[in-house]
Amino acid sequence: MATAEKSSKENKSSRTAAKKTARASGTKSAAASTDARRKRAQAVASKSAAKKATRVSAKDDKSLSDLFEHALGDIYYAEKKIYKSLPKMIKAADHPELVQALTSHREETAGQIEKLEAIFELLGKRAKAEKCDAIDGILEESESLLEDFGSSVAADAAIIFSCQAIEHYEITRYGSMRAFADALGMDEAKQHIDDILAQEKAADASLTELAEDSVNAAASDYDEE
Repeated sequence: MATAEKSSKENKSSRTAAKKTARASGTKSAAASTDARRKRAQAVASKSAAKKATRVSAKDDKSLSDLFEHALGDIYYAEKKIYKSLPKMIKAADHPELVQALTSHREETAGQIEKLEAIFELLGKRAKAEKCDAIDGILEESESLLEDFGSSVAADAAIIFSCQAIEHYEITRYGSMRAFADALGMDEAKQHIDDILAQEKAADASLTELAEDSVNAAASDYDEE
């Protein structure tokens, strides 16, 4: 009886020890798993921080000369798109002075494109257009207006309306680029921009005069009848 009782106690003690060992082993395994997860998380965080630092560093490297080059590509794209769009407006125009103004400005635009290419050359860069969503939107609206008003008495007024939106966009862009060139000491580039800016302002003034002197009045006659 004593032997059986002793054996039972020994078995119980053995099971208790085994449970303790298992718990210890489980705790150690869980700790190892937690440690591994923590290390993986730290590695991911470190990699992410490194990528972010690289992006920030790349942004920090951007300068005014980079912005000028971007603006140059932007307006180069715009001028080429404008040059292609003008024939459609010329064809739709009725007033002889408007036809002449648009035809002359298309010739000026060809010269402006050459001046922009000269500025690229001054930078030691190949002329490259940067897609400009702003001018695409303005020209898309111009086409839509031409479809809506192209055969109406207000066609010429609609064309001037569209062309002045284009001119004002160009004037603001060239104005900023002129200031950039001045700050960067790019005197020759600034001179090219000054020449173009003068043409754009003259074209805008000519369109305003034409609209106020005859085109708008001719279109309004229909409303008064």
